[in-house]
Amino acid sequence: MNTGQMLFAIGALTLLSFIVLRVNSNILYSDIVLQDSKDGILANSIAASIVEKASRKFFDDNTTTGPVPIGNLTPIVKLGPESGETGPDTFNDFDDFNNYAQQDTFYGSMIFYSKCKVCYVKPDNPDSPSNQRTWNKKLSIETYSRAMNGDPGVLTDTFKLSTIYSYWYFQ
Repeated sequence: MNTGQMLFAIGALTLLSFIVLRVNSNILYSDIVLQDSKDGILANSIAASIVEKASRKFFDDNTTTGPVPIGNLTPIVKLGPESGETGPDTFNDFDDFNNYAQQDTFYGSMIFYSKCKVCYVKPDNPDSPSNQRTWNKKLSIETYSRAMNGDPGVLTDTFKLSTIYSYWYFQ
């Protein structure tokens, strides 16, 4: 084998090495994107289940027996669980989810943290909390995940979901 053929063979092997590294890098990146997608679906499912639990409750602690004037709704500073209510199974109204937090574990190592906030909102500006009681309450949920061992590469973006619950009474 002469020098030209040797250089050609070395060049071909070098090119092949770069191609193999690039393919492996793309496969690894695809796995990361796939795992992030799975985590996003799980975070969405967790937040949606909290919304479903909250939506099955009464609008307000004072609306369990019938209509009330707006002044009888729970004051803004008292949004949250009443005495003795410790979790979604014991909550009786929508605003009990204010400051509620839960933790869910999947795959034995992936932990999802969820935090809830409830506030009154006005229909013309549902993105901002109202400083007055209204017939509309907004539940905002933030869910994020982290591996149990705290690997720095496992932190993901926070998934945010919100819903507005309005009070209607028909006779």
